[in-house]
Amino acid sequence: MRQRRTVPRVRRQTLGLTVLAILLGVYITAQWQSKPRLAASSPEYRREIAATTIQRLEAEQTDLKRLIADLRPRLAAQRQAAASGERELADLTHAIDEERLLAGAVAVRGPGVRVVVDDSATKSIPAKDDPALYIVHEYQLRDIVNSLWAAGAEAISVNGERIVSPTSIYCVGSTILVNDTRTSPPYEFIVIGDQARIEGALADSTALKSLKNRVKAYGLQFSYQRIRGEATVSAFSGSFDIRYARADAAGATASSTTQVTAVPK
Repeated sequence: MRQRRTVPRVRRQTLGLTVLAILLGVYITAQWQSKPRLAASSPEYRREIAATTIQRLEAEQTDLKRLIADLRPRLAAQRQAAASGERELADLTHAIDEERLLAGAVAVRGPGVRVVVDDSATKSIPAKDDPALYIVHEYQLRDIVNSLWAAGAEAISVNGERIVSPTSIYCVGSTILVNDTRTSPPYEFIVIGDQARIEGALADSTALKSLKNRVKAYGLQFSYQRIRGEATVSAFSGSFDIRYARADAAGATASSTTQVTAVPK
């Protein structure tokens, strides 16, 4: 009799717990379903996404503004350094151009004078005379160059050869070499400088006495005239072979007073 009463009691307890579990599950499900959920296509959902995106972009904008503020001083410093470097480069380029101009490494143009020296036009040389007296010699060309420099010449060429500091004018047999280039008469000088001053130096009776005596005595030809417009003197085409000279740190840099204009390449 005791066993029959116990079994129904256990069943009732199990059934009660089952019903309670079911009710609890229904309640939880109802609560979860009752929470409002926004559909992806609803205006509320789009506004929520837009608000989130705006907040994210505003945060990124704030970070970028902070980065820009940090980089501006560095950019200004870089610009200042670049500007300083450009000024230094411009000054250096100008100085190099000046030195190239003074060294004769560039073609130049300006007011000028044309000087021509030629052998004697005498066809019959007396037997008693030395034929060498009737031709132009290298030392006479050097005398002319020195007189032109003394007269303030700023650029000189002889038969197209630019006269510069390492230029040599010497004779090999009966041939005169200028910058190691063979030349032959007539010898044409193109000189850039103050035309009146150059003409005055060439006309001076105390200048070029030996050459002028040869002109009178043996018929050497010597003439000069102003060049209309601008004269052009070509650039030195040789090499500056400096083997023993070196810059003197204590020496002052020579300043240019030349009025010639470099010919554009």
